Amino acid sequence: MKKLFNIGMIFTLVFSLFFAIVPINKASALTYDGTNPYSTGCAYKSPITYETEYIYKNGVKIGYVQLKGSAYCHTAWGYLKFYNAAPYDFYANVWIDSFNGTTKRGYASCANSGGNGWIMKGQTSCYTAQMWNKDPYNALAKAGIYSSSGALIQSANTGRY
Repeated sequence: MKKLFNIGMIFTLVFSLFFAIVPINKASALTYDGTNPYSTGCAYKSPITYETEYIYKNGVKIGYVQLKGSAYCHTAWGYLKFYNAAPYDFYANVWIDSFNGTTKRGYASCANSGGNGWIMKGQTSCYTAQMWNKDPYNALAKAGIYSSSGALIQSANTGRY
């Protein structure tokens, strides 16, 4: 009887440890909101590019905005890339808007914590913090290019995924 009791205790201990450890490796709703997709590793785990929208200025393709994501982490983030370096500081930014159905629940930009900052003189890209992006949530990325005086001169956005 004592041997059966010991086996039962070991069985219980092993399964308790299994269930205690497993959730640590899995994402749960909203845990990645506002975090950096690269430092969390999400950018490298089952990466997705939902959509790429090209940006034109005076009829010339100058770059693109993407809605990127991770199937593993269930997240999405915005990414903005130019083919040439920015001519001045605060040249461009990208935002990600997260929705729950039709209600906006949050947003992040390159300038927020988790992003890598506005595109400044000499730079060519920026990315936003990530947002949870599993049903019922969905997201889109919006890019803006600004004049040296801060006026919006060009924009582009992806669809919602």
